[in-house]
Amino acid sequence: MGLRALLLLFAGCRYGFALAPDAHAPDEAAADTSTPADATTTVQKPDASAIDAAPPIDGTPGFGGYTITDTTAPYALLAGAPVAGFVAGADDENYPFALPFTFTFYGVPYTALTISMNGYVAFDAPASGADTSLNDCPMDTTAPGAMIALFWDDLYANPSAPSTGALAYQLSGAAPDRRLTVEWRDMDAFYPAGPNAFSQGVRVTQALVLHETGTIEMHYGPRLPPKSPNKDCGADRHRGCSATVGLEAPGSALFANVQCGTSAGPGPGYTPIDEGRLLLFVPN
Repeated sequence: MGLRALLLLFAGCRYGFALAPDAHAPDEAAADTSTPADATTTVQKPDASAIDAAPPIDGTPGFGGYTITDTTAPYALLAGAPVAGFVAGADDENYPFALPFTFTFYGVPYTALTISMNGYVAFDAPASGADTSLNDCPMDTTAPGAMIALFWDDLYANPSAPSTGALAYQLSGAAPDRRLTVEWRDMDAFYPAGPNAFSQGVRVTQALVLHETGTIEMHYGPRLPPKSPNKDCGADRHRGCSATVGLEAPGSALFANVQCGTSAGPGPGYTPIDEGRLLLFVPN
């Protein structure tokens, strides 16, 4: 796992507070380890007790690659159905999902995947605990494996106003180019503070489109800046300054890193993510 994961694993359990306004001055970091006085709703981050448990994460090694186009397109909110099992307030959950068609990823055919609340899908066994909430920057051979990172960060479906997080999907098109779209709408994000974690008050929306042909689209929708702009990587949290975007092949042998960041700030390839950005991956 990356440096971020090691640091927070030593920190112990983490707790999240829904939409807790930033009541701490920059030089009062120690105060973040307790509940803010104006917090109204408290949720425990349900990190799993075991990380990378059997079965092993990595599957059949992938091969080949993708041509990546970074462009723009208008974003249309998805009129889809809720992902089975999703509820408002979800955090770090993984949702198994049967694909409506066989999808070939790095040369390996798949009929199912796992949708993570943290802004990615994985074709191998799902990760848990720090391995799912702390994104690799850049991608590496640790879990999760065989994955598509649309906006991999410590996301949270905040159930509070002004908007409630939602996770939905939709099937469209006809064979041989049916399309599965998964949308993470109005997601908030946690920032670490000692052994705890607090919601930063962002709202980010993005959608992943898987084509039956193997093409992958990453669409980025409306985004609201953090209510606590001096936490995590700062005022650009909603624009991906601590998120990872890219592809990781089965077997963790091949990577297509587009960009990444950590709580310390942007990493390799960082370009602020604004509404209307479209990343297109075409297998070659």
